[in-house]
Amino acid sequence: MIPPVPRRFGLLAYGDPNVDLVFAVDRAPAADEKVLGRHMGRHAGGTAANVACAAARLGLPSAAYGRVGRDDGNFLVAEFQRFGVDPKWVRPVAGPCATALILVQGNGEKALVYAPLPGWPLDTATLAPALEQSRVVYAMPYDLAEFEAVSRLARAAGTLVAIDVEAAVAPGPERLAALLPLADIVFFNEGGFRAATGLPPAPDHARPLLKQGPGLVVVTLGARGAIAVRGDESVTQRAFPARMVDATGAGDCFNAAVLARLLSGDHLADALRFAAAAASLAITAIGARAGFPYYDAVASVLGAADQGLPPSSSGR
Repeated sequence: MIPPVPRRFGLLAYGDPNVDLVFAVDRAPAADEKVLGRHMGRHAGGTAANVACAAARLGLPSAAYGRVGRDDGNFLVAEFQRFGVDPKWVRPVAGPCATALILVQGNGEKALVYAPLPGWPLDTATLAPALEQSRVVYAMPYDLAEFEAVSRLARAAGTLVAIDVEAAVAPGPERLAALLPLADIVFFNEGGFRAATGLPPAPDHARPLLKQGPGLVVVTLGARGAIAVRGDESVTQRAFPARMVDATGAGDCFNAAVLARLLSGDHLADALRFAAAAASLAITAIGARAGFPYYDAVASVLGAADQGLPPSSSGR
């Protein structure tokens, strides 16, 4: 299932990175309501971009493919470089960058508004060689026609296709049925799984999805951990205890860690345990990437857990 090692990159993040404008609020406003908040800064973000940054920090060679606007494009490219992600396939376009408005509530949970760049990042002449140098391509497939083209190119290159399915990506079973044959690895959050399948996340509910194409299905459950199914395997992983400051990016970090460890040859159960430890560090700082840990920090959390010691709060 995993492509051979002699490729330059373990992971290629497909999709436009975005600027996150983060505000702290007691709670997200309802319709026709104003709430007071505190501006917590401008951060680099974007689902696939975050996964690449988390994977690179954990030791998996990663690259990014997408577009940036001319307003904050240099900032987003510099952030890729700071995390060790190769931005060679990130190109500038006219207009502003993709942007997300993130409201971090008092309990650490978030509400989000996303404004993407118009059109597709896809350019066959540049994407094909990028895929040929990568073992896995990771995408959030909002546009089905675009994703069909990406998947077709990836399959031709012998590159695995991993997707992130949220409720906005697959709001029902019909859309999910169109996506599953195009992917090898499917990640859901809890809301995405419920929306796409109409069922609560459980191994018995995830396993039938394997018959539609993917070889691995993973569902993150927030504070309750995660589940995964592959072949005859079913894995349930508890979350590691942590003081949650901002949940933004925690799922991206988890998914990146799963891929990083599977590409390193870990068993599925070990990969999920490592990913849960990584996610416990990712939620301890404001901003999607601020808490992304290095490998050694995750290993320390796992070692402390094995010895029954209290968890660390540092990803450094």
